[in-house]
Amino acid sequence: MTDPVTRSGRGGYPGRLRFAAFVLPALLIAALMALDFFLFERVFAPGLSHIATVVVGVAGVLAFSTAIFAQLTALQERDHANSERLRLLADALDQKRQQLQAVNAAGLALTSQLDRDEVLQRVADQARAVANATYAALGVFNDDGVVETFATSGISDEERARIGALPRGLGLLGLLQREAIPIRLRDLREHPASVGFPPGHPPMRTFLGVPILLRSETLGNLYLTEKRNAEEFTADDEEALRTLAAQAAIAIENARLYRQAERVSVLEERDRIGMDLHDGTIQSLYGVGLLLEDVAERLDDEPESAKAQLRRAVDRLNAAISDLRGYVLGLRPVRASDRPLVESLPALAEQARSNALLDVLVDVSRDAAEELDGPRREAAYYIAADALGNVARHARARHAQLRLFPEDGKVVLEITDDGVGFDDQTGTRGHGLHNMRERAFAVGGTLRVESHPGQGARIRLELPATAKGER
Repeated sequence: MTDPVTRSGRGGYPGRLRFAAFVLPALLIAALMALDFFLFERVFAPGLSHIATVVVGVAGVLAFSTAIFAQLTALQERDHANSERLRLLADALDQKRQQLQAVNAAGLALTSQLDRDEVLQRVADQARAVANATYAALGVFNDDGVVETFATSGISDEERARIGALPRGLGLLGLLQREAIPIRLRDLREHPASVGFPPGHPPMRTFLGVPILLRSETLGNLYLTEKRNAEEFTADDEEALRTLAAQAAIAIENARLYRQAERVSVLEERDRIGMDLHDGTIQSLYGVGLLLEDVAERLDDEPESAKAQLRRAVDRLNAAISDLRGYVLGLRPVRASDRPLVESLPALAEQARSNALLDVLVDVSRDAAEELDGPRREAAYYIAADALGNVARHARARHAQLRLFPEDGKVVLEITDDGVGFDDQTGTRGHGLHNMRERAFAVGGTLRVESHPGQGARIRLELPATAKGER
């Protein structure tokens, strides 16, 4: 931006001042000479006329200098005021830039979270940072309007314990819940709806609250108190918080849908296993029962035939036991998915070795495992369990390999085998592979399946690494 003083002239001063600086001294000298020649020499003696000329000249110079310095002082003050305005404007723009960057970073961070409690806590933390507040809280209400979850930021566990029970939605919190419009106050204690604080609650004065809305449905409310380094929250703070609340609504809804999808996935998996057991293992056991009944009838009259039938029954019973072991292998992740991958993935391989007589080579990078947050770690575990279960049940493989490693900013999980393989263009529509793809998609990953008949198979899961500040 160009200063107005600079625009007024090439030398940086107004034209009138430049004119006065150059022309007035010349006019003053000419006037003094005229006074001396036409007036002072005729009125005073020769010596006194020159003294009078000098006195008048000095007075004129003083007056001229006073006027010039007054103009220069005014210009300097105006320049200082302009500089201060520019500094304040630059500070405001920089603060706005930082606020927008914080809102953008908060939105990106929220989209990576799928756990509801983690989402609520992150919203509270990010809101406090975005508006430079001392305290932040996020309240979620149940269908009856009662607070069921209350995430706080800026308050220690000891302070929260001293406050006691969750708020009941009275006072300003209840007003914000009923009105579902932003509330911004310089002093919340002066608002008619304020009911004060319970014992042990930190003192609070400035207040900013916004509803978290999704398709006109209130999911919760976001509260900020005690603006730092300012007398109150600004309209920019309110706008930034409303933007964050909109992003938070989407993140909360995503977490809710993810939980529903997990429940649906579990139900679908149970149905699939039930059907598989009914059509496969249970029928096999029923057939074994019929064979044993036949053996009992032939044992006295046809001992050799009974022995042959008994051997067939044992073989079919062993096959049924192997199938049951495979299903147990697929179900165990439900109890072990919360363990670190450096422990749980080798445990999966050991189960495959003992239950399916499958030689599994394991290579798990600790650095890669630590780059995954909870939902992505869980997805990797379930997908590895499903993949090894499929290998044990269908591939007729002797060897398999399970690897977890970093690659180009991502974490890669690979499961390969030397089994019979399948046509990956037509054989990737089963429930198992479908569930794997759904799990990968839910946490922002991709799943690729490569196989050809007689050449084994490879399943490759790519997951985005989680930044350290997000874990």
